[in-house]
Formats: sequence, C-alpha cells, structure tokens
Amino acid sequence: MPARKNAAAAANKASAKAAETIPVAPQSTAPAPKPPVAAARPPPLTSWASRLSRPTLAALILLIITFSHLVGLYTFTRGFLLTRLSIPAVSPKYDDDGPPVSLTHSKAVILIIDALRTDFISPTHPSPPNPNHHGVLTLPAELSALHPEHSLIFNTFADPPTATMQRIKGITTGSLPTFVDVGASFASTAIEEDSLISQMRAENMSVVFMGDDTWVNLFPDSFTHSHPYDSFNVEDLHTVDNGVVEHLFPYLHPSNASSWDVIIGHFLGVDHVGHRVGPGAPTMKEKLQQMDDVLRRVVDLLDEDTLLVVLGDHGMDEQGNHGGDGELEVAAGLWMYSKGARLTASEQPGLAESLPRYTFPGTSTPMRHINQIDLVPTLALLLGIPIPFNNLGSIIPDCFFDRNMPRLESAMRVNAEQISRYIAEYGDEKIAHGLVGPEAIRQDAVSGIRTLCEIQANGGTMCRGEAELDDVLAESYRANQAYAASALKLLRGLWARFSVTLITLGLAILGLNIPMLILLYHGIRNLGPRWNEVAVFFIDSAVRVFVPSAALAAGCAFIYNGPTWNPRFILHSAAIGGVLAAEAGFAYAFVTSNKLPALSSLTLKRVVGPVLLILHAVSFASNSFIMWEDHMVVYLLNTITAVYLLKSLTHPTADMRLKVIALSLGFGVATRLLGSITVCREEQQPYCRVTFYSGSTPVAASWILMVIIPLALQLPRAIGMILAQSKSLGGPADSFLGKLWRGVLTLNALQWILEYTDGTTFLTGEGGRIVKIIRTWAARSSLIATMAVLPYKWLTSALCITVERGTEQDGSEKPVTVFGFANAFGSTYLLFLLIPFGLVHLVSPPMGQVALSILLLSVIAHTENIDTQRDSILMTSQFSQSGAPGAFEPGSGNSLVRPSFTDVVPLALLGFVGFFSTGHQAVLTTIQWKAAFVGFNTLTYPFAPLLVILNTWGPLILTALAVPLLAVWNVSPRPQGTVPILAHSMQLAIAFLIYHTTLTFASALFAAWLRRHLMVWKVFAPRFMMGAATLVLVDLAVMVAITVGVRVTSWKVWRTFKCESV
Repeated sequence: MPARKNAAAAANKASAKAAETIPVAPQSTAPAPKPPVAAARPPPLTSWASRLSRPTLAALILLIITFSHLVGLYTFTRGFLLTRLSIPAVSPKYDDDGPPVSLTHSKAVILIIDALRTDFISPTHPSPPNPNHHGVLTLPAELSALHPEHSLIFNTFADPPTATMQRIKGITTGSLPTFVDVGASFASTAIEEDSLISQMRAENMSVVFMGDDTWVNLFPDSFTHSHPYDSFNVEDLHTVDNGVVEHLFPYLHPSNASSWDVIIGHFLGVDHVGHRVGPGAPTMKEKLQQMDDVLRRVVDLLDEDTLLVVLGDHGMDEQGNHGGDGELEVAAGLWMYSKGARLTASEQPGLAESLPRYTFPGTSTPMRHINQIDLVPTLALLLGIPIPFNNLGSIIPDCFFDRNMPRLESAMRVNAEQISRYIAEYGDEKIAHGLVGPEAIRQDAVSGIRTLCEIQANGGTMCRGEAELDDVLAESYRANQAYAASALKLLRGLWARFSVTLITLGLAILGLNIPMLILLYHGIRNLGPRWNEVAVFFIDSAVRVFVPSAALAAGCAFIYNGPTWNPRFILHSAAIGGVLAAEAGFAYAFVTSNKLPALSSLTLKRVVGPVLLILHAVSFASNSFIMWEDHMVVYLLNTITAVYLLKSLTHPTADMRLKVIALSLGFGVATRLLGSITVCREEQQPYCRVTFYSGSTPVAASWILMVIIPLALQLPRAIGMILAQSKSLGGPADSFLGKLWRGVLTLNALQWILEYTDGTTFLTGEGGRIVKIIRTWAARSSLIATMAVLPYKWLTSALCITVERGTEQDGSEKPVTVFGFANAFGSTYLLFLLIPFGLVHLVSPPMGQVALSILLLSVIAHTENIDTQRDSILMTSQFSQSGAPGAFEPGSGNSLVRPSFTDVVPLALLGFVGFFSTGHQAVLTTIQWKAAFVGFNTLTYPFAPLLVILNTWGPLILTALAVPLLAVWNVSPRPQGTVPILAHSMQLAIAFLIYHTTLTFASALFAAWLRRHLMVWKVFAPRFMMGAATLVLVDLAVMVAITVGVRVTSWKVWRTFKCESV
C-alpha cells in the first residue's frame, strides 16, 4: 500500500511536510500489508459488476442507496400524509320554493387583504400599540361604531397550515386543509370539489376576479372576467395591489353594475410587506393606509343591494411570516358591511350572549370569534345559493339575527342537514358513531318544530304564532349548532386518513436500510483498497434479488388490482417488493459469509459517534427535544469536543497535544457561536431570543451589514493561510481564492446590502430603481461566476502545487522539489467545496453569511484535528516498532489510518447546527421565501424553488460535500503507486448516510407511532418532512462529492504523479 506521512515526517513542522523531494527515477511501490483478521471476504462472484471501474462501482452503490431511500420515503409519505378525502358530490339547486332564508343581498364584493391580522382592523389594540399597524386601517371600526346593525367585525380562526392556497380552499369550499397540501403552494392545482365559485356559476352569476393568480389556478375557466397577477414575488409590494385597484373601481361604477354579480379582489401588499420588513416597519403603515383609502372608495361606490366582505386569509407573526399554527398566524380579521339591508338586529335573541368571543394577545376587550370556514355557509345563504357539499363551517349567527327566531333556526338547520349529508357520504364509521348523540338530539328538536310549524321543502319554516315558539326554535338552533360543531371537532381530529400498511412498509424499507448500510460500511472499511470486492458483491446481490422480487410483487399487484389497469400502483408495488427483498438479501448474505467486529475492539473514540447518533435519534420520541433541537445538537457537538480534549493527553508529542487542544477548543467555540445565532419557534417562547434578525423584524441588524463586506474580503485570506501551512497556494489556488472566489463573496454581500436599502424609504423613485437593477445584476453575476467560471477554472486547472527544479554545483540534475505535495489531494478538493459554498452564501441573508463563514472554518478545523489524530496513531504505531531497523526512515510508514464512524459525526451535527444558525427551524414559518428572488425580479422556474432549497438546506448539503475532505486532507500521493482515497471516501460517505438514514427513520417511526398525538402536525410531522428532504439532498450531495469532487481530484493527481486512487 502507499505511504502516507511517516512518523518522522509527522513530527516535523508543517513547513517541512509541505514539500517533498522526488527523485527523477520512478519510485518502487511498497508491498501491500496483509488484510486484518476480521476482513470481510464476500464470496467470489463473476458478473457484469466485476468488470466495472471503481468510480463506476461507487456511483452505482450510491445510486442504489438513493433509490431505496426514495422508495421508502415515498411509501411512508403516501401512508402518513394522505390528503383529505374530497367527495365529488355537489349540493343540488333549490326547488321552486327558492332559498330557505330570504335573501338580503343579490350582489357581493369580496376583498381579501392577504395576511390581514385581526388587530389590524379591530377597534381595540394590544398594549402598547404599534403605530405602524394599529389605528391605521380604521374604516371597519369607524363604521361598526356608527352603524352596528350594518357593520360586523370578527376574529376568524384560519385552520393551519396558514398558506394562501390552503386558505383559499377553505374560504371557498368550507373544508379543512391537510398538512401535506402546503407542498402545492408553488404549483396550485384546480379545485374539483363543490365550492362557492362553482355554485355561483351554476346559478349563472357573473363572477369577476382580480389579484393573486392562485385563484385562476384553483378555479380555471370559472370567472366571467379575470385579471391575475404573479403572487410569489414578495419583493414587489405594489404591482398586485395597484392592478386590483386599476380594475376594481371601473367595475364598481354604476354604468357597469350589470356586468357582474360578485367581485373578488385579492390584495397581496400587506403580506409582502410582512415578509420583507415585518409588520412593525413604517412600510406596513403606508400599505395599510393605502388599503384604508381603497375601502373608503369602495364603500362610497357600493349600492344598497351589495354586500361587502373584507377578510384576511391568515395572519402573520411578529416577523411577518406565516404557514404554521401560531396564535398570530391563525388570527385573521373579517369585516362585513351592508349599506342597505341590515346585517344583524339591534334587538338580538338571548343567544347572543353565549356566542364565542376571543381576546387578542395584549388586549383586554373580547371580540366576536368564528371559524374562517363559517363564512362559506353564511355567504351561500345570504346570496341565495346552495351551501357547498363538503362544507364543515357553521353559519355566522349574527348575520341571521332577527326580531324572531325562524330565520336563524332555518339557516342553522339547513346548514346542519348539509353537514349531515356530507358525513353520510364520507362513510367513516368512527365519525358517524361519534355523532350518534348529537344527531339524535338534532332530530328530536326538529320533530318538536314539526308539531308547531310547517317545514317547507327548501328548509324554510312557516309557523303559526311566533312568540310562543321562540323556545322551541331556540332549542332547535342549539341542537343543530351543536351537531355542526361536533362534526367539525371530530373531523379536525381525524385530519387525514392514515394507511397503516403503507406506513409499515415505508418504515420497513428505511429500517432495513440501516443494517444494510452498516454492513456495507464494515465491508469497505475492512477490505480497504480491495473494497471493490464488497462493492461487486453488494451490486450483484442487490440486482439478482431485486429483479425477480420486483417482478413477483408487480404480478401480485396486477392480480390484486383486477381488471383495472393502474400502472402507478403496479410500479410502486414492484419497487417496494424489490427493495425490501434486496435489502434483506444483502444483509443475510453478508452476515452469513463474514465475521463481524468483536466488541473488544471498540474504543472510546469509536463508541462515542454511535452513542451520539442513538441519543439524537431517540430524542425524536419527545416533542420537547424536537422543539429544542437547535440547542441539543450544540451540546452533542460539545460532547465530541470534550472527548477529543480528553484524548489529546495521550498523543505522543507536545506539539500534537497542543495542536489538538487548540483545534478542539477553537471548534468548540465556533459551534457555540453558531448555536447563539437562531430564530425561535413559537413553543420556545419566552425562553428564546431571536438573534438572526434585528429584534422582531425579518431584516438584518445594521451592524451585520457593516461586517459582511470585510468578512467576504478576509475569508479567502483565512483559507489561503490554512493552505499556506502545507505550501498549497501554488497552481490555481492563489487566483481562485484571491480573485474569483473573493469577488463572488463580495457580490453576494453587496446584493444583500442593496436588498436592505430597497426596503427603506430614503431610496425611492429613480434612485430605488437603479439600486434594484444593481442588486439584481450583482446576484446574477455571482450566479454566473459560481455556476460557470469557478467550475471551469477548477476543472481545467492543475493541482495546487509548485514545482522547483535545479542543478547541483557539479552540474548534475537536482531532484525535483514539489511544494504542496503533502496536501495535493486535500487542497484541490477544498477548492471544489468552495464552489457550492458560494451558491449557498449568495442566497443566505447577512447573518446567514456570517454563520456560513464560521461553519466553513469549523469544517476545516475538524479536518485538521482528525488529520493530527491520525498522525498520532501512526507515530505511536511506529514507536512501538522502534526496534525494527529503519523504522523511522522515509518510506517506512506504509499505511494510512482507516477513518472511523466518529470522524463524520461532527460533520453531520455541524450541518444541523448550520441549518438552525442560518435562520431555520423545523417549521414552515421559517422558510425564507425571499431567497426565490435572488437575482430575479419575478418567480422564475426552475430557479425559484432551487434557490429556496439552497437557502434552507445549504449547510446540510455543504457538510455532505465536505465528507471526502476527511479522507483526502494532508494525504501525499505516491508516484507510480496507489492511495486508497476512494476507499476511505466511500467509507466516510456510507457512515454519513448511516447517520442521516437513522435520524430520518427515527423521525418517521415516532411520527407514525404518535400520529394521534396532539403535537403530531405541529412538531412530529414537520420534523419528519425536514428529515426526509434532508436525506434525499444528502444522498445527492454525497453522490456529487464522490463522482465529481473525488473523481476529478484523483484524476488530476494521476495526471501529475501517476498515482492511482483506489
């Protein structure tokens, strides 16, 4: 086997190691050592796989692992995150008797102000009030005080997830959203179930829409006229709103009154301001003032036959985000106004006192509270159209109060009967059983009415003598209302149907993947340079088992499916059967033909990694540990630091001991700094303080903006100083770092500084437009450099070495001196790692750029630490053989120290620390959507989702790409020889995948086990979804690292030194 730095070289200073004198004559290759006793020896196989090159074998192994992960995750997700059952039935039209409740309005103007939180329009405000969003949009409160019978303000509960698409579904169909529906926010699909829009069209009503283009995606070909605008450009605060205003008022002009029956307008400016600068910024005041002016003009133009409805689809938290179920996110305002007919009675029945009320956080005065989906049956009955079939909302009783009870009772009874029809069609026995009691009470109340009143075919009530019937009608109202509330409660608890079969199969695939990876890891580790033997065995056995098993599973699925041809079901069944059989088959064959490591061979360093992995995985059984995972991973990293400090005392030289102590302490301090940068989950309050943003606003602190440019200029210098220790600044390193990469980082920082100024008020008009152009092209220039210039430079350049050749005094040829020889592999691979770092750095906000810089230096510090510890092992080994002649002569050290599982655990944990320190949590509200517009003014596919993915999972992707750095750092090539670079890189890659696979399996297992837990959709499901996405991205990143990073680096070394990586 090839020689690494021998003990004598390891004891020298870094400058001495940096250069190697290479004779002109070829150097002989040292004989390979004998394999260890416990080496894995798979049975000899003669197959197509044995003829493949080692890089191809590595790529195939990673491809098979990725495929098995995708099948397992897809299967589990299909069982765990099933969408709500949507019934295609449609509520029938009313008969000749007409609607059950007399119409109050024939037309309606429905205005959605996206993210209009309740306190933005309520007459009472939290203490202390915020002048930028309290008391600004005052028209609803003014008219409610002046005309209480014509103006109503409510706090509405917007069912989570509080994303716009899900809330539009809710306020048009009256149904509950599902958690997985939020994934469709980038690409909304048409609503096919019964809705207010479809019922309006069935009644030949002319519906006009303007605003958020999500509506036309959900309801294609449903509007008489539509004026959609791009909804995802959060950078644009005014285009959508100005477009709505441009089209709204011409329709409201009396000359166009006959061209519409319902107008729907969806403003986005308030939501975009929230995302950009938060609700407390002065920009929010300007936007709310604009909305107040618009509403005043609308009220002036309304006729007496038109109902005005103004609502927010959801609220926003103090950072302006939404998507989860935080109290401020689900609190959406609703205002209903009628210039003509009364909306409610001044003399209300005695039921008014029992209606739900809500006290907004920070206030002391309760206000009326309803579910947002209650608007659906209310609007339907007020406009005289049937209630949509899938509706689960209850009427807003205030809108049906009268001086007598029949109108209110009829409305509530018709509403309850519609829900009863839906429950019967839904066909869930558990739900039906839970409603037996409320249904019986409801039927008894209706029977009591029939003795005194005539219930018409349309549901209306004609009673003889109203005064004496109030008690009977009130009892019927209460019974029907209780039935509707019980149905909603039960269906909210159900939320989605779980498929235990698919959940179990998905868990089985993910679970069996772990021992398969562990056995593969041990096989590669024990065989070392001959790892291709276990690779051939793995690929050959996987293919041989997968093909017949998949065919058998597909045949069974075809028979089970009967005459109906369902190719997706058959393919899915084939994948499940094939992957399960292949995983089990490889594990069985490997275990029966190999000897596993003995427990006596385990050391503290080898044990600490698996122990930390187990602790991390088991923590997902507790919702509290998941909520505080950002703190927990820092403590796990500190544990490894403590172990390294303890082990430093055993190193053979003082220099090594001091170096390990310094690197360990530096790594520990860096991780603590990263841990201090955070955003807070709602559940962490009041014990958490946001440090990623400036206070409660989603913008960077001003001092950070002053730091990121100097940091961008000095980070390349720091990397250069690290490479200078091994004399590796030769070749392309100097220009790559000092010019290209430094320029990229500077452009990235400039982009975010200009983005900050774009959200202020001192740059407006032409100046603001110029700043936006400069910002956009700074980002685009960085993208071009990172995606084209830097890769081209890296691919076409030589190694980071400097070659010196001279002559002796006697004129003879002097041996060649190669500076940077000792780190020829590592320095070249480090430049490869810096390319994706530039992309992630670009899409990260200012504090995220600081965190990423610390993360990169931490990765290099850990790599140096591991390298020093391996030097210590080599030196100790050679000291133990010091009696042998020539033990310390150059070339006497013929072995590389094999990596251990614990070596990659800090990288895996560092990825999670980086995830949290760049402003993310395992909740939807922390997704930084503005990253989708870095370098673009509009939502541009496929860049927008890719940029958001890089922003969210960037640190985890970078640590996956950094895994081979542990195998190649400070490893010297052996001219005309071989070095097990690929073997060690694959071993570390498999170890890294073991860590992430185990975490994903644990999060899936506990989410499934606790699927009826109160916190399943708030805590456990989001953590699984984060883990699933992380596993897939880590798989892909590791594949790129091995197939591109390691392969190209090895090719460059072979081209220069004829040293083969095996």
